[in-house]
Amino acid sequence: MAALATVGALVRVTPLDDLQYWAAPESAWEFVDDRTPFVFRVEGWLEDGHISYGLHGPVVDGPQRYRGLWCSIITRVDGSNWRVESSSFQAGFKVGPSVVVRDHRHDFRHPEGTTLDGYPQMSRFGAVEVVATAPDAKPGAAADRRGMTAFPGV
Repeated sequence: MAALATVGALVRVTPLDDLQYWAAPESAWEFVDDRTPFVFRVEGWLEDGHISYGLHGPVVDGPQRYRGLWCSIITRVDGSNWRVESSSFQAGFKVGPSVVVRDHRHDFRHPEGTTLDGYPQMSRFGAVEVVATAPDAKPGAAADRRGMTAFPGV
């Protein structure tokens, strides 16, 4: 199976706990008991300087609450190598209208180590695994959303 960091790879995210759901700025966070998987298509790395700490892309399948939103998955284990691994049971994820950005007040693995802009927002911890690869996928390289230029190995 292709590596998680393959541009075009379809990655299934399975929540392993209740979802944290925030519908709008005027609403409170809710915990939703729904572990239904969803799928996103890898389009690029989450990077902070020279550190690659996750992947992102549009949600392409799953419950309606995720449709039309962007998924960011974040490694939670030191030594993970998503350039070669095709699955992990140690990923954080955030889904919303944008790609996450780093909040340097916390380690990126901390739930508050990244932030989303806009609503709705969903987040939690889960399992991630490649379920399919597009015919034109680029193995081992995630791409920059602006130019689809593969990042060299770090």
